[in-house]
Order: sequence, then structure tokens, then C-alpha cells
Amino acid sequence: MQDIRELIAKAIDEINEQLEDDSKVTLSDETRFIGKKACLDSISFVTFISILEELVEEKLNKNIQLVNEKAFSEKNSPFYSVETLCNYIQCLISED
Repeated sequence: MQDIRELIAKAIDEINEQLEDDSKVTLSDETRFIGKKACLDSISFVTFISILEELVEEKLNKNIQLVNEKAFSEKNSPFYSVETLCNYIQCLISED
């Protein structure tokens, strides 16, 4: 799970390189990717997801698709927080 959190941190670092200083994302347990307190706008969110998928493939040798039917069928969105995203990625990797 720590590996996944590190990949999320790296994806945030990469997206921060593209953001203005006042829009930079800080990784914490309170970091929200969707909802009222979302740290990213929709374009940045799509870019973040793309970066994260590439990192998972590159570092963990797993080809996953984060935005899929399963993500939208979940009772609680896997993109709500860092923890839910870590758990979701772990689940996808385990299924592979």
C-alpha cells in the first residue's frame, strides 16, 4: 500500500509542476480529489489520473484503468480521498 501512496505522491508532484502556485496540491489524509473540497479542477483531475495510470504501469508493471464502470458503481467514490484511491488501486491490481 505504501508503494501506491508513493505513486500518488509522485503523480501529485507532476501535476503540481503544471499548476500555478496558489493551486498546488498538498498530499495529506485530507486531500480530496472530488467533491466540494476537491484539490483539482476537472482538467487537472483527468491529467492526474492519466499520470497515475502511467506510473502504476511503469513502476508496478500493472495496466489499470482508474476511471471505469466499477469506479462509478461504487457506493463511495474511489476518488474521494488518498486513502480511498489507494484502496481502489490495490483492489484493481489484485484483480489483474
